[in-house]
Amino acid sequence: MSLSRRLLLLIMPLVFALPAWAETASQVFKQDAPSVVVVMTYNAAGKATELGSGVKLPDGSVATNCHVLKDGTRYRVRYQGKNYRATLDKSDWNRDVCSLDVPGLPAPPAVLGSTKTLQVGDVVYAIGTPEGLRHTLSEGIVSSLRPVGNGSYIQTTAAISPGSSGGGLFDDHGRLLGLTSFFITKGQQLNFALPVEWIEALPKHSTARVVSRTSEVDWLNQAAALEGSKDWSGLRVLAEGWTKAQPESAIAWVALGEADQGVDLYAQA
Repeated sequence: MSLSRRLLLLIMPLVFALPAWAETASQVFKQDAPSVVVVMTYNAAGKATELGSGVKLPDGSVATNCHVLKDGTRYRVRYQGKNYRATLDKSDWNRDVCSLDVPGLPAPPAVLGSTKTLQVGDVVYAIGTPEGLRHTLSEGIVSSLRPVGNGSYIQTTAAISPGSSGGGLFDDHGRLLGLTSFFITKGQQLNFALPVEWIEALPKHSTARVVSRTSEVDWLNQAAALEGSKDWSGLRVLAEGWTKAQPESAIAWVALGEADQGVDLYAQA
């Protein structure tokens, strides 16, 4: 056997054993920012009522939080300075996951990841459109994971703010882990993202009408009253019951975390 042949056989195992290197923040941003869009909600009078973010999915739809679309009669998606007509495609209000059909949207789809192998301490990146600002990046780590359904609700130090709801949370390989959804107003880096598994399950969980939205609003009103009186122990009891009654409710888990922290109730991003 020739020397070059022997060297090739020695090198090949090393080549195939190399791990997948993590990308830098700038690389993740360059890869994933084009998949993130601005979502605008309008009421029957044509007035803009909500402004949020969305992520283009492999099936061509745009995923966002349902609370971005609440009370809307028509929707628009803004991408690269142009507005596109959008219609509600699928909705799971209990999990706060909705999707929009946006014909002609040229944004590239995000690559879907998984929360099943995610660990506390992993680096993550949030890309959204806070206050309508296009493609804003923040970096952080996973600070906690709450197993829910077929995935894990993600607590992260990656900053999110109003207008970031429905934006993407990505891992260090640029894969979509979930949608940035809530933050606790007076907490220190208490930001939450729902898992990508809920997005993937949307076709099975989608309903034409909000099945249990009223009951969730009732829970929320009670939680708000307890928060207003700063009855943290009462809020914890309520939140524990809420998470048992609606274990996949994103808001319920945030209320429980808020009770533990003894700070003002969460704010929708």
